[in-house]
Amino acid sequence: MKTKVTLIGAVVLLGLGCSSTLTVGPKANESSYLGASANTKGASVTLPLVKGEVKATKTEAETKNKKK
Repeated sequence: MKTKVTLIGAVVLLGLGCSSTLTVGPKANESSYLGASANTKGASVTLPLVKGEVKATKTEAETKNKKK
């Protein structure tokens, strides 16, 4: 079940468009050493000296509609 949820979440994020960041070194652990979170806006994983994030971005259609 956990694999299905992860797969569905990845497909949704890729379908909407996403941006990712990776922080390596002491700055990665300013707030915590271990952690993971996921919601409709993105996902984050924190390990010692590494932090990775994936966030959903707006699509071109959403950006064009907002400009009108």
